[in-house]
Amino acid sequence: MPLFDRYIAVDWSAANTPKRGKDSIWIGELGPEGRVPSQNPPTRHAAMAEIAARLLAARGRGERTMLGFDFVFGYPRGGATAIAAATGLSDTSPLVGDFEPGRRQNRSSGAILGEKAMRATLEWQGRGEPQPPWLQLWSALAGTVVDSADNSSNRFQLAEAINLRLADGPHFWGHPHQHSYAALHPKRPPSAYAAIPERRMAEHYVRSAQPVWKLTGVGSVGSQAMLGIARLAALRTDPRFAADIAVWPFETAFADDLSRPIIITEIYPSLFPVSAADGLPRDRAQVEVTTTRFAELDRAGLLQTFLNPPTELTADQRAILIAEEGWIAGAGHQALLAQLRSAA
Repeated sequence: MPLFDRYIAVDWSAANTPKRGKDSIWIGELGPEGRVPSQNPPTRHAAMAEIAARLLAARGRGERTMLGFDFVFGYPRGGATAIAAATGLSDTSPLVGDFEPGRRQNRSSGAILGEKAMRATLEWQGRGEPQPPWLQLWSALAGTVVDSADNSSNRFQLAEAINLRLADGPHFWGHPHQHSYAALHPKRPPSAYAAIPERRMAEHYVRSAQPVWKLTGVGSVGSQAMLGIARLAALRTDPRFAADIAVWPFETAFADDLSRPIIITEIYPSLFPVSAADGLPRDRAQVEVTTTRFAELDRAGLLQTFLNPPTELTADQRAILIAEEGWIAGAGHQALLAQLRSAA
């Protein structure tokens, strides 16, 4: 019996202005009724509203949904707690400037306020339980990222402010050439990654994936991750979904517990081959192919394997992935991916 009824894949974007077409947000969906027309919302705000509507409809039908986003869900080991400390969520000193945790931003702009995530953090602390590093990170970004309805955001200013407070020096890099920042440089810092690594374990299996510290440039994922994690933190604490959502692999121990009806996964659509489609943006083709491949794997009884890490990882490594780094669905399953490529 398949694990899911519906598969949604989201190609994310960190664009500064509303955008459609190439290099913008695409939402692909495949359900029991077949292919749902792909959507190309112009902003992250509109995209999350569309996704929420689709999740509500699926829950109303009693369906189980695999929801994938193509950005990084965690930082290399040690990064989550360092960023939480830099933003003030794990100590008493708030982040400097306009990015104080929990600070109210303009409601009319559609900015993320981070209030629910902040309350969740306080509830963990009130129970006397240590918050896992990944959730410290998600709460920190939810409380400090400003991502408005017009797609403007504070990601470069926030990255600079975090860089200033990291104990072993700046880690984030890359910014628009027309701007300059005292602690955010256009190129990779050559000696920044001694204590907190540059790459997660997943990136050693998927070599084409870029490090999360890179904010701009070809293949960069840093901006998408920063803005995307903040959006997912808000979705996870939305009272309409809070009881139904589990974030893979943090809350599912990889594929050990997929009981929640909505499983949010980190995906990397480039794992699946995409043939050229006449006139179609590659991003749209990728989300459509991704949902098709997940459905095929599920029907073949292989999706659970795909959602587990490679068997050669040690118990300690697996624990780090679940606690803070996360994983890319399918990473390390080269033989299975090769079968998919040959069958495509």
